[in-house]
Amino acid sequence: MSALQPRPLAARAAAAPAPITTNIASTPLQKIERQYTTFLAKRYMSAYLGRVALWTVLVLAGASVCVTGSASSGLYALIYAIPTFISLAIILKIRKSFITEPYRPAPRTSLVRLFLSCFWNPRAITLLAAYYVFGLTVSNAWLSLLGRSNWAFFAPTIRHPWQLNEHRVILVFSNACLLTTIAARDILGDKLKPTWPTERKPLGKAVQAALLSEVWTSTRIGFTFSWSVIAPFVYCWLGIRTFVWQWANWRILASTVRPFVGNFARQTSKTPSPWSLLGPMLVLNFVALVILQFPVKALMAYTTQPLHFDQFYRKSPLSQDQYLITALKSKDKYYLQFTLMELLRIAHIPASRKALFDNISKSPIPVLALWEELLLHFGTVHHTLITRGSTSRPLTPAQPSTPSSAQAIPIKQGDIFRPQPKAKSSSFNLKAAFDGPIRPSAPPPAVADNISKVGDLAKKRIGEAQGMALGRIEATGVGASFVGEARVARRDVHEWAGREWARRSVRIVLGDAVIVQRVIDSEYLPNVGLFAEIIVIRLVMVLLAGASIQEDTYGNVQQVLPSTLEAIVRFRDAVKLFELELVGKARVLGPAQESGLEEIKESLGEIVNYCEDSVRKVAADFGQSLGAFRFPPVVAHSLGEICKPSI
Repeated sequence: MSALQPRPLAARAAAAPAPITTNIASTPLQKIERQYTTFLAKRYMSAYLGRVALWTVLVLAGASVCVTGSASSGLYALIYAIPTFISLAIILKIRKSFITEPYRPAPRTSLVRLFLSCFWNPRAITLLAAYYVFGLTVSNAWLSLLGRSNWAFFAPTIRHPWQLNEHRVILVFSNACLLTTIAARDILGDKLKPTWPTERKPLGKAVQAALLSEVWTSTRIGFTFSWSVIAPFVYCWLGIRTFVWQWANWRILASTVRPFVGNFARQTSKTPSPWSLLGPMLVLNFVALVILQFPVKALMAYTTQPLHFDQFYRKSPLSQDQYLITALKSKDKYYLQFTLMELLRIAHIPASRKALFDNISKSPIPVLALWEELLLHFGTVHHTLITRGSTSRPLTPAQPSTPSSAQAIPIKQGDIFRPQPKAKSSSFNLKAAFDGPIRPSAPPPAVADNISKVGDLAKKRIGEAQGMALGRIEATGVGASFVGEARVARRDVHEWAGREWARRSVRIVLGDAVIVQRVIDSEYLPNVGLFAEIIVIRLVMVLLAGASIQEDTYGNVQQVLPSTLEAIVRFRDAVKLFELELVGKARVLGPAQESGLEEIKESLGEIVNYCEDSVRKVAADFGQSLGAFRFPPVVAHSLGEICKPSI
């Protein structure tokens, strides 16, 4: 019997280290922003895009049943609505980006450069391309849904079996160009800017008000009708059809294009007439406009209406005041708007204000911490204003200096073999210079005077020639009408250029002015007014004075009253200085100067009036007690100027 030989145990493999789970704890601010993102995404995806998809199906189905009289076309509308909805959702996403991240191009003094800069940027090009693709998609979906042979995709011939249908090509590209032009009009008309609500109302009522606003007074209806009526006659009767297709067939990729559009340059029995294009183009353009118009109008309400903060408070471990203080630290200007709107709501609820003022158990005191965050946002906008929108360069730290020792002897270094340079005498005989004879100055050249006279004479002659030519044209009835329309168009162009330059000049520096206005409105006043109507821009001092006098038992608000007044006065002075600077720059606009000055005074003068009215209200509430505060001389002078009684 063999003895059992013990075997050495196998070496235990080194235990693999447990996978390290990097559970990076999110900061409270990140959690709050995540709540904002989730709520907005849910409202946009489920509540908004779901209704947009249903609206697209209903419009296509209802219009197709009315045109064809067949109920089966309504079922096919479900299929053709899919690509239409996808292309529409792309437009809505791009337009939403202009709300969440407003685009602020630089001002241009040249009319041509100002016009081209409206479109020659990636965001505008993307929007125009999205509108063009939507036009191609919805027109092809509509014509395919009708299923008529004269609007089929191909119209084959014996010579060209892959010949395209000219009727369909014209309808499709006309609709795409129409929608692209509508997008360009929105860009030029400043229709992409965010419009924040000025009244507190439920989301449903806000959407309803947005949909019913300017239903019949909108210029898009008249523009679409004019386009649908004029485009067929321009294409068929003004030679555009023959010129375009002959050029495409014989000059531009003739061998490639001719099998598909070869017959377009000929006059055949299948050549479309303007009367055959008028009705279908009118119906197609209005179907596309209805599908597009209402979702675009409702987008602003779904993107800017206030959030439901009650459910945020329940899910957060922070108290209500700590939640708002943390949310105010956000760098996202879009999220910051919702936080400030929530502050407006709380500022008009007496119980919420009282609870905030009486909460002094925490350090720092919540009302002071909240006030500090508001003033920091105010100061940030003020810094952007005084630096004219430029980011300040970071200060380089100073080099540490070595302390000098009392026993150290300074050593003078130099070349001991080089002789010392003689100091140059800097004395100057001023008496001889001033008491000497007066030297005659050279007479001004006569050539310059003659050149200026020649220039003035040339301008005068050119003006007289233009006046004579216009007089001859206006002598006829048609000429007078043409000249009158041209003058109106020129005036409108100059007015647009001036206002566009002024808007850009203000927004590139004061792009966050709306945040300042909401900060002004977010101070805590027991405003005994209607809760349903909250004005977006309200005076800070009205809220501050009422809160500090009536409800602030411990006087915490009065501690920050001098700094708040100083911030408002300095901001007001900076805005007035900026207004004077823009007025000086507007001189280079030429004929567009008048409209530019009007826009500058409207936008900046409004902010100045808000600041001054708030200071006057505080002075009226505090009376002589305001003299107990101490201000810098410049601020005190501005306060006296604002509060000076008008005679």
